[in-house]
Amino acid sequence: VLSLWWIFGYLGGLIPGATELFWLLNWHQFLMLLAFAACFSNAVIVYRVVEAPLTAQTTLHLVYQFLCLGLITLALAAVITWKVLEAGVPEEETSISSHSFYTFHSWAGGFTVLAFTAQLVLSLSKDWNERYSQLKIILIVFTCVCATVAMVTGIEDVVFYRYIDGLISYSNYPVEGILVNTLCVLLLLLLFLITWVWFRHKYSATDRLSYTVLDNTD
Repeated sequence: VLSLWWIFGYLGGLIPGATELFWLLNWHQFLMLLAFAACFSNAVIVYRVVEAPLTAQTTLHLVYQFLCLGLITLALAAVITWKVLEAGVPEEETSISSHSFYTFHSWAGGFTVLAFTAQLVLSLSKDWNERYSQLKIILIVFTCVCATVAMVTGIEDVVFYRYIDGLISYSNYPVEGILVNTLCVLLLLLLFLITWVWFRHKYSATDRLSYTVLDNTD
């Protein structure tokens, strides 16, 4: 809700051509928020919060994972399209610096996509999932941390570039600043919550299987 409030209230919305090419970046950040703050976070904790047989948990886990993959693909398509179209626009007429791909946000986002893809590949094979279970845990934790860093720095980058490009004045920044900083704090709290839920019990596929067998017996 906060992200939509910010996008429609301050960034011009998601309608093509509403704010030059900026609407493409709006789609990028909105889809990435949906991908990781909604889909991937639920995929991570599904074994902890959904009381169901292991097969059902695994299916739901993969559904969330592939939804996340689809949203990531669309988000990357949006930002790549923006980059291609921006190449034909004079630099003084663009809303965001063309050097934004060199920011830490872009690096964190790149590592996030790589780690997410690696753990998804391991999830597709039962043998790999069991053989490299510890590696998968590391990749999931790394994805959660990098995704949070990428989302927070991405949000702050948008505000920063709009400020230095003269699109917002310092006197008007506090209102938007409170909004985006609140959104960033909530994303950090989400990371803490996911970590707490995931590690409150020992991570063990055997424990889940035992629980499933008992649950089916009941």
